[in-house]
This record gives sequence, C-alpha cells and structure tokens, in this order.
Amino acid sequence: MKKLAIVLLLVVACRRQVEVGSPTTPNTPGASTPTEALVTFMAAAKAQDLQAMSNIWGSTAGPARATLSREQWEQREIIMMGCLKHDSYRMLGETAAPGGERVIPVELKYRDLTPTTNFSMTVGPSGRWYVKIFEMDPLQTICQAR
Repeated sequence: MKKLAIVLLLVVACRRQVEVGSPTTPNTPGASTPTEALVTFMAAAKAQDLQAMSNIWGSTAGPARATLSREQWEQREIIMMGCLKHDSYRMLGETAAPGGERVIPVELKYRDLTPTTNFSMTVGPSGRWYVKIFEMDPLQTICQAR
C-alpha cells in the first residue's frame, strides 16, 4: 500500500500542464496581429487542420468559414495545404500595404526546396487579423512535390 501511495504521489508531482495557442479562446476567429495570424495559419496548414485554417484565413468580412460554403472553403484549403507543405519557414519582414493591410514575405523550406512567397494580411471584424491571400506561383515546386 505504501508503494502505491508513493507511485501515486510521483504521478501527481510529475504531471505537466501545457498551454498551446494564443491568449484568446481556440474558437475565436482571426488573430491579434498579422504575425500571429501567419503563425497560426502555417501551423494549421502543417497539421492539415481545416477547421483551424478556416478560422484564420479570411477577409475584411471575417473568417472564410463565415463567408463561403463549407464545401468551398474545405476544397480551397486542401489545395492551399498541398502548396504550404513545409519542414520549416521563416518570415522575412513585414510591410504596410494599401487599405491597412500588411504583406509578409515568407521563405518555406520543404526537403531541398526553398521558395519565397508573399502573404497578404487584412483586418476583419473586431480588429482581428486574417491571412487574406498568398502567392501560390512561387510555391509550385512544393505543390508538385510528392
């Protein structure tokens, strides 16, 4: 009985709590900054998480899931995910764009490929940031990689 109590005490003492994500709730659409939106978008693409991606991809009207049919946003996201495969990525800065938008050039690393593309970020309802669009042409080598 003593051994069981010690094991139980060790299990409780070794318990870890890991918090992932932003300070907002997981279902809150958008992000508080353009950079946070990009990081969340890239993580969702890598994890192939359609729901998370549809919460951070959007426009001035809000998340894609609120403006497109489920079938439309899922099909588009599946295509985007195929071109956003990456082992790692690096943001190369952030610049202002017309209409209060921001452009973030990103270098993706996938196997021996290292293309760079631009992501356009926009502000939607409640001042939340969304990935509006990214240039897919520079990523064609990744899109076609198996």
